[in-house]
Amino acid sequence: MANETATPDLAVGLRALAILVPLFTLALTVYVVRIWTRIRPKYRLNAADYTISIAMFAEALSIVLAIVAVSRGYGRPRFLLPPDDREAIGRTTFAIFIMALWASAFARISISCLLLRIAIERYWKVVLWTNIVVQCLALGACDIIELVQCRPIRAMWSFVPGASCLPPDQVWVIVCFFGGIGMAGDVLCAILPIAIIWRLTRSVVEKVLVSILLGLGLVAAVGGILKVIILKSWDPASVDANRQIMNAFVWIRIEELLLIIGACAPTLKAPIEGLLRRRFSLPRFGPRPLPLNTVSTMPDPSRKPPLFPQEDISQMSSSAESSGQ
Repeated sequence: MANETATPDLAVGLRALAILVPLFTLALTVYVVRIWTRIRPKYRLNAADYTISIAMFAEALSIVLAIVAVSRGYGRPRFLLPPDDREAIGRTTFAIFIMALWASAFARISISCLLLRIAIERYWKVVLWTNIVVQCLALGACDIIELVQCRPIRAMWSFVPGASCLPPDQVWVIVCFFGGIGMAGDVLCAILPIAIIWRLTRSVVEKVLVSILLGLGLVAAVGGILKVIILKSWDPASVDANRQIMNAFVWIRIEELLLIIGACAPTLKAPIEGLLRRRFSLPRFGPRPLPLNTVSTMPDPSRKPPLFPQEDISQMSSSAESSGQ
């Protein structure tokens, strides 16, 4: 009977990895393309590149730790796992949660740093800097709360007599509060690029392309909403808690990976432009020319010449000043 119960549970973690590993491979590929285009032919890395590198490193650690957790039985009911595996899974998922905070926060910060370079209006820059500060403060607060949630800290993943942890109601309020900050940041990172880019003097095709790529932040926000909904019905004391939390685990990783892809998306403009030009013979993307309200320097044959040309007027003025002196 135990074998019949365990058999379908073996594939829960593998299904999660089957979704996350290809998406991580795509995010890593886009990140490598971004960094490559920023260091060749000239080294041009800036704050946006450094922050997305931190996010990518944290996400890579999360995926590696997820593989380790699944190999120890993460996704299966607890009663089917030996105590050593349960404790190892607890330590691993705790580290994954910390890495997830860094990956998502620094991805949002990277998008804000990228937009700061093209934002023209002062109020857009104020909004972007506010988002950067909020993400940094939220990251620091989440890390501190996670580290002091249980005393001693190993009570997070194993039974410790006399340990004290925050009540579940307080933990849920904290999850909703910081989850709301994250979702607001996701929506901001999706809508603000569209608002800024469409004000620039670029071709319509280029604006649509970049807007679609950066719009992945909206999908990440949807993933954040689904994550909160799933966590609301999760019972950590249940014997089936590992399997119940797997859907939320997958959506959290999807949110982080989509943010990283969205942060790196603008660097795909050049290769996509080349592909569209070869396939559909589209013109080269570039600045859209604007009509200038200037006076023509070419003479108008229909107009009569002035009685006193401008040069003669200047000479007369200088002569009058000389005689006055």
